[in-house]
Amino acid sequence: MEAPELAGLQKIYGDKGLKVVAINIQPGYSLEVWRRFWRSTGAGDVLWAQDARGEAAQRYRLLALGTEVVVDRQGRIAFRSDGPSGHEKLRSEIEKVL
Repeated sequence: MEAPELAGLQKIYGDKGLKVVAINIQPGYSLEVWRRFWRSTGAGDVLWAQDARGEAAQRYRLLALGTEVVVDRQGRIAFRSDGPSGHEKLRSEIEKVL
């Protein structure tokens, strides 16, 4: 899902406890390059992180760019897709955990 769509989900569900976090798993990108890219997307309401040590990638099985993961309030993976799942599917999975 593209950054503006993720920001839209954050706006819709943020007051219900949703926290959208975009995690960069590309080891070759500096923090500044990632920051500039993220600003250019216009997704200001989405948190972003650099996974320099690969900890998030391992915990949430982030194998490629575009992996979508919904984590419940207990920190468990409730839904995972290795590629875009579609807006309605992702909304449905988010609603299940809120």
